[in-house]
Amino acid sequence: MNARDKIFEQRSFDDETLHCPHCGWVGPGSDAHVAGFYGLSKFKEVQCPDCNEYLGNLSRDRSTREAQRGWDSQIGPI
Repeated sequence: MNARDKIFEQRSFDDETLHCPHCGWVGPGSDAHVAGFYGLSKFKEVQCPDCNEYLGNLSRDRSTREAQRGWDSQIGPI
């Protein structure tokens, strides 16, 4: 699978084991670099903490409670 096709789920991302094909780093999602802004996109980029290789995207999860209130903590009113 191409890294650009990989989409990690926010609720399980911190505990997911990631592998960098470029430098060989292996570690939990909580150690990876996450870059981007949900206000501009529904994804954030996930990068290797050692070499900054692109590893995939992190998807924003909307909680049911936020959806019921019509509010998203990252982007405001929905």
